[in-house]
Amino acid sequence: MKTEQKFKQKLVFGSLIAILVISSFMYQPVIADGGEDDGNDKDNDGIDDHVEDDNERQVQVDYSENEVQIESSIERDGMENQFQIKVKTESDGLKFKLEFSAENGSVETELEFEVRFSQIVEFRDVDADGIFTNADQMVQTLLLNDFKDILYTVENINNVTVHKLFVETTDNVFSAALYVSGEFANISGVIVTPTEVKVDVGIHNFNYTELDTQLALKVKLESEKSVDYENSDNTQDEEYGYVDDHNDEQQVEVSLNDYSGFFSWIETAIVDGVEVPVKVTPLEMNSEENSMYLNYPRGTEIIHDPKIGVANLLAIGNTSFLGINNLALIAVTSILTLAGLVLVFRKRFKR
Repeated sequence: MKTEQKFKQKLVFGSLIAILVISSFMYQPVIADGGEDDGNDKDNDGIDDHVEDDNERQVQVDYSENEVQIESSIERDGMENQFQIKVKTESDGLKFKLEFSAENGSVETELEFEVRFSQIVEFRDVDADGIFTNADQMVQTLLLNDFKDILYTVENINNVTVHKLFVETTDNVFSAALYVSGEFANISGVIVTPTEVKVDVGIHNFNYTELDTQLALKVKLESEKSVDYENSDNTQDEEYGYVDDHNDEQQVEVSLNDYSGFFSWIETAIVDGVEVPVKVTPLEMNSEENSMYLNYPRGTEIIHDPKIGVANLLAIGNTSFLGINNLALIAVTSILTLAGLVLVFRKRFKR
């Protein structure tokens, strides 16, 4: 009887050890202040220096007048991942194409999707809900189909190297500035991680034809792969505390197998110098296209900050870099370890 009790105690103890192993790998901490309390933020940018070191990526840019390709890569602990952002001006809008690939031994994962700003719609909000729907009256449509050459510069922002692209339509009504860095960068008070790009969208001096109308920017999401789209009120930057309380975000998550990308946006915009809410017409999926509208109150100067990036790549607490596949592998290994402990204890008990 005593032997049986000892067996049970050992089994419980072994089980607890295995559970602790699983928990230690699966735990992914949420950080809000970048570790300022423990003195690991020597550059005073709000990001823990160890987190910055673990996530620093190599960035390369290939530039031409109407197309720019940005490649960001990292290799650590025998694993490698990279993503590319291709920015191109076309007759049907300004296109951002994200391509992601990761290698872990013989396992390779790929994710690809496009975000396209295609037109600005002036509409009368008939049902007064603040968003452009079939119930509203479309007054005019301005196609984004004629652009100036893309401008590319490398800037030092708060001691961080930042690659900047700027493009605008020939009529100067629509513009977009893109920022990407291999490090965490604080750009105009917004933390931009190394696994995403920040896009400042601008609408300037729009020629309204009616007095009681407002604007909506049409955004298309496309992919050659069978990806899943999901609207979400929570973003990765919010989870990690990289977004101020007054700058809440929303996103469309684009998923394929175990990896996800996103198109996100701050829930407010600056219209004529005033911060105002941005309402969104939910992503509509049909056989022809997947589209949504970012809706802005009427104004002369409208500035808004979306982001495009890849989720679950940041190494926070040495877990995120592994990706979901590897975390699952660790969990399975831990479970098998637990099963092995049970067998060992049973054999000893029989003896």
